[in-house]
Amino acid sequence: MTEATGLSPEQIRQRVGCLTASSIKRALAVLKNGKPSDDRAAYMRELVAERLVGYAADHYVTAAMQHGIDAEPLAKEAYAWATGRMVEPMPTVPHPKIPHFMATPDGRIDAATGIEIKCPNSAKFIAWRLEGVVPEEHKLQMIAQCLCAGFSSVEFIGFDPRMPEPQQLFVRRFTPTANELAAVEAGAVQFLAEVDAMLAAVVATSSIETT
Repeated sequence: MTEATGLSPEQIRQRVGCLTASSIKRALAVLKNGKPSDDRAAYMRELVAERLVGYAADHYVTAAMQHGIDAEPLAKEAYAWATGRMVEPMPTVPHPKIPHFMATPDGRIDAATGIEIKCPNSAKFIAWRLEGVVPEEHKLQMIAQCLCAGFSSVEFIGFDPRMPEPQQLFVRRFTPTANELAAVEAGAVQFLAEVDAMLAAVVATSSIETT
């Protein structure tokens, strides 16, 4: 695994130029007035650039992000110990019908149930425990995983090894509705169509303009 992403070099290669479950929130981001966000446009340009140059864009990894990567194996162990369910590794999985749309789940406990692990700062983790539900901010990613990997549900695993042992783990199962699945799938199709159009426009642009 590469330290910066938690993904193997092969997984990084497979994801070049593709819409991924981990970034679906960026692809579907719209402003209150219904217009696409600046981050959506930036993500679109990133994917176009990746397709043209053939390798993944560089991303700055914060200390908090690195903590999440480092703590993921501990989270799997804690989950297995608490529930008796073993976590199976998962490869990068392309959507069965939509090209350039894929997911790399953190694992699965059976063919119908994936897992998504998040290891946030302690204040956010406490907020999750108090609210007692799957955090809204991570649902789109899990819906995309269901679409790509064929899951019907995803086990959300929140983990903070800095907390006292009885409070380190937070687990809730998320089962998206048919409407949620359809909306994300339609959004992915629209976003990728715009990426294709942007790529075509870049290729068609004249490199040298003379008077």
